[in-house]
Amino acid sequence: MEKKLPKTVQTKEGKQHFSVGAVIEKSSKVLIMERMLPPKGFAGIAGHVDHGEKPSDALIREIKEETNLDVINSCFLFKKVINQKEECTFGVRRHKWYIYNVKVRGEIMPAKREVKTIAYMSKDRLKKLYREKKLEYAWAVIFKKLKIV
Repeated sequence: MEKKLPKTVQTKEGKQHFSVGAVIEKSSKVLIMERMLPPKGFAGIAGHVDHGEKPSDALIREIKEETNLDVINSCFLFKKVINQKEECTFGVRRHKWYIYNVKVRGEIMPAKREVKTIAYMSKDRLKKLYREKKLEYAWAVIFKKLKIV
């Protein structure tokens, strides 16, 4: 399968990509992975919106690619431009994020190329990762906006 390139626009601040992020909860815990690829750190399930793709379609694709889970339904929460501390795998820091609350089903089978570890984590554990600056920067911003950390 041909790998598509992320949707990119030129802003006065430089190149900008578009990303989707999934807040997946189960028993008051949030599904978190430790990323293998930049930007590294602990993060929710997320990825780029490819050129010609809608954010809602990218959300379903990224969840399937990274976890093998199927989306039952999703609810759009907010969008936000975040200037990340570290470049993504395509060399861009500025991303417009589309964040969704997502219900899923299936058995987690993480993508070995992208996921170092994956688990449902308590909000107390996420707060600890936040204090220790171990959350990937964009997810620190996202979880702060959602009042999770």
